[in-house]
Amino acid sequence: HPPPARRGAALCGAAPRRNSRSRGGAAARLTGGAMAALLIFAYVLFIAFFVVGVCWLWPDFVDCSDPPRIRVALFVIFGLSLAAELAVCFAGVVKPWTVIVILVCDCWGMLDAFLRFPIVHDLDSLFSLKQVVLVTAKLAGYALGFKNVAKYVGWFILLVLCFVFLVPILWVTALPIGDTSSYHQAHDAVDMDIVVRIWRIITIPADRHAAALRCKVGIKRVVVAVAQMCPCLRSPVIRWDPSLAR
Repeated sequence: HPPPARRGAALCGAAPRRNSRSRGGAAARLTGGAMAALLIFAYVLFIAFFVVGVCWLWPDFVDCSDPPRIRVALFVIFGLSLAAELAVCFAGVVKPWTVIVILVCDCWGMLDAFLRFPIVHDLDSLFSLKQVVLVTAKLAGYALGFKNVAKYVGWFILLVLCFVFLVPILWVTALPIGDTSSYHQAHDAVDMDIVVRIWRIITIPADRHAAALRCKVGIKRVVVAVAQMCPCLRSPVIRWDPSLAR
């Protein structure tokens, strides 16, 4: 048996170790509880945004807007969504190669669909098949590229809802599906795949000139919309382009 002095020293040494383990366990439980609360809060925000924004405000905006204005809104949504996805990638949430999947699926998929808006394609068309394949490929890319999906399955599902399905839902609800009278209305959309369009812009001068004109008109529309929302910017906008005063 050790002397009483040694037993006392051993007991004094063991007590701090037990206290440190208990403090570590409490900190881990507190961190886990905070993460769970943050996840629940994020889901509540997403549900509120989906109900108010997607199910209420977005249909009202589509009903009272013409196709060019809706297309501009879709481009803004596309830019914000792509920026958020790239931020998630650079934050290390997913593996680096996922960026390639995101860029290909977004630009060849939703960007191409927004450029063709408000043209409605049949479900058995190559365009619809391409959209389904790209959405599936993007979902698979997130599933394979998300780090530690088993541990953070709640965050993974929220990420998929926000970045894989939300933008296609906005696009589908904006299409004039079922409104047969709108199928034959005049619009400035070109029903051409974005890859073919880029190739023609590079190789054909006339298409390059037409694309430059469309970009100029689109920029002017965006500037006018911003000036209408912020009257304080009206004077700088008019100085930049006096023709916008009309």
